[in-house]
Amino acid sequence: MNKQYNISQEEFEQIESYILGTLNEQDRELFEVALQSDPILEAKLQEVKGLMEALEEGAFRASLEEFHQEIEPDVGIEKSVKSLSPWIMGAAAAIMLLILAAGWVLYPRESHYEKLFAMYYQEDPGLITAMSSESDYEFDRAMVDYKSGNYQEAISRWESLIQYKPENDTIQYFLGVSHLALKKADPAIFYFDAVATNENSQFQKDAVWYLALAYVLGGKEDRAVEVLRQTQDPQAIELLKELTKK
Repeated sequence: MNKQYNISQEEFEQIESYILGTLNEQDRELFEVALQSDPILEAKLQEVKGLMEALEEGAFRASLEEFHQEIEPDVGIEKSVKSLSPWIMGAAAAIMLLILAAGWVLYPRESHYEKLFAMYYQEDPGLITAMSSESDYEFDRAMVDYKSGNYQEAISRWESLIQYKPENDTIQYFLGVSHLALKKADPAIFYFDAVATNENSQFQKDAVWYLALAYVLGGKEDRAVEVLRQTQDPQAIELLKELTKK
């Protein structure tokens, strides 16, 4: 068992900064000179480095258990834990909390509404593209982007077209499905709402369904229920039951 050293808060912060490479050049050089002449400082460096690596790998608990197993038989667990520097224990706890917090930020849990959206969402297959008419070329090029999964490219092209045709229900609809494919609920709702209320649009029925899904994705349950009650589509009825069941 390696000897445990009493590391002060100031020492720990300096060693941590050295390991992380955040010391300025002058302090780093002074620290490295001290390392060459001070074996205890070198040992403390290795101790802190080992602690940080263990925490980073999620092995801190295992390291403590190994420590407990290696102590003399007459030394209890409580005493062995107390033999660690209080600052080391505090720093370990702080690092562990940071790791857990980073996990929540980088890998947030799916909400109930996101899971429900994923259960029912199927991407619109898009339209057949001819790429022949010069006037429709930009629309068709955007459709190719959409079908290829390049949703942001498709959105950019269709947004440039809708400036000249703001009431075009086809462009509105596919802007909606592109945003929904990117899980951007609010812009999807904006475009689907325009088509869902257009009784002359061939996309109205699909727009109603996708509008409801966009509300679900955005966590707007009441609005989703309101839209779903406007249709007798079997899938819509099933989703409505999921949203209203107790």
